[in-house]
Amino acid sequence: MNKLGVEPSVTRWTDGEARFLDWTIDGVALRSMVPVQEQTPLSLDDGRWRESAVETLSRLLGRLPGHFDDGRVALLFCPACGDLGCGGYSVEVVFGDDWVEWRAFGWQVDYEPYDPEQDFRFREARFDRAAYETLLGDLLTNYRA
Repeated sequence: MNKLGVEPSVTRWTDGEARFLDWTIDGVALRSMVPVQEQTPLSLDDGRWRESAVETLSRLLGRLPGHFDDGRVALLFCPACGDLGCGGYSVEVVFGDDWVEWRAFGWQVDYEPYDPEQDFRFREARFDRAAYETLLGDLLTNYRA
């Protein structure tokens, strides 16, 4: 099984910067695993994107439907506006009795269907369900506070 975590990170662009928690898989930051797109994507920002973080965590826990029509959940997205029309890295989330799997990581926009040709080097990651739900539940509690 893989180990999911988070680590503090920052992304900068011409007009500013965003500080956030980036996902890690087996200690490697998710942003370091993806090709750079036109706008650097970001994950759960710890400032002005609190509501978005709560929503995303709820989706990753299976409490809300995915961001996209096909049920996929955005993990990294535009730091300037958070608009999924700008695109973002998304994943299919599948729950088993004692595991959670992130499948088919890839770039996606909200105005066209997901293209599996956009997958990147991580095809899937499987996490212990109890550890996954504990981590995301703790993050959800912190973002709601």
